[in-house]
Amino acid sequence: MATLQEPAAYGGQMAKYFRLGKADSLVISQARKPPLAITRLISSGGLPEQTASIPPEKAFVVSIHLTPASDRGCDIWVEDRHSRIPIWPAGGVGIYDLESNPRTRNPSAVDWVHYHIPRSTLDAFTEDAEKPRVQHLRSVYGIVDRILWQMTQIVLPSLQNPDGFCELFLDHFRLLFCAHVVTSYGPPCNVRGSFKGGLAPWQRKRVEDLFRENLEGKLRLSALADECGLSVSHFARSFRRTFATSPHQYLILQRIKKAKGLLTANRLSLLEVALESGFSDQASFSRTFKGVVGTPPGKWQREATHQ
Repeated sequence: MATLQEPAAYGGQMAKYFRLGKADSLVISQARKPPLAITRLISSGGLPEQTASIPPEKAFVVSIHLTPASDRGCDIWVEDRHSRIPIWPAGGVGIYDLESNPRTRNPSAVDWVHYHIPRSTLDAFTEDAEKPRVQHLRSVYGIVDRILWQMTQIVLPSLQNPDGFCELFLDHFRLLFCAHVVTSYGPPCNVRGSFKGGLAPWQRKRVEDLFRENLEGKLRLSALADECGLSVSHFARSFRRTFATSPHQYLILQRIKKAKGLLTANRLSLLEVALESGFSDQASFSRTFKGVVGTPPGKWQREATHQ
């Protein structure tokens, strides 16, 4: 008789292995691509007992501490090997192969973010990037990864408010995360080919049209790449060479461009301008507009009208 397969080790299922009540989580999925899942585990009482065994799974977990481990350190078991980590600072990373039964114990308060990466997700990324497949990820327990720390701080709010982040941003985050993990913790390797040039003129025009028609941010990197006949990684490199920025930042700039035109016409309220420009509300519009332009939209409108 076939046995039911355990759910993947993220979200509530990961909380179960750590004997915690609940966990905020987010799954970043992409059309025809395996997902990346992010889980935050918090316990004010720590993990005084060894965590439960995780059923074998063809996946990795990249774990980053948002707070330091206790002054008594923490313990890690991988299969039958035990490691005692006396110091684990905030930003310290651990990488675990879920086929090797990793477990841990930490006697004081913990606040972790766990990135669940199926091997198939890394395989899809390395295939697009024309790199060899990753068999193992190397890391030293507790070594601070400042880049992953900053990336985690950026994506953390999306665990509680996934609708506040457009799909294009999450797609781009998934791509950047895989690139960082493969480059930093995978085996040294050289790209099998070199890429030169940006998007062809027809591809550039198609991309510009798609962004103009989809300012609300529901575009996916995979859809943009398909429209150009390119892999996601190839498209991302070509896009940056062509526009000198990322797709997500380009989307923001196009929203601001549209908003300036509407503000100059002086026929709509700020809320109406925000919605017409692809923003979800007036607050996010005002915040983003000021961040890009340097002036709040109302003040910019008054100055533009006066001029």
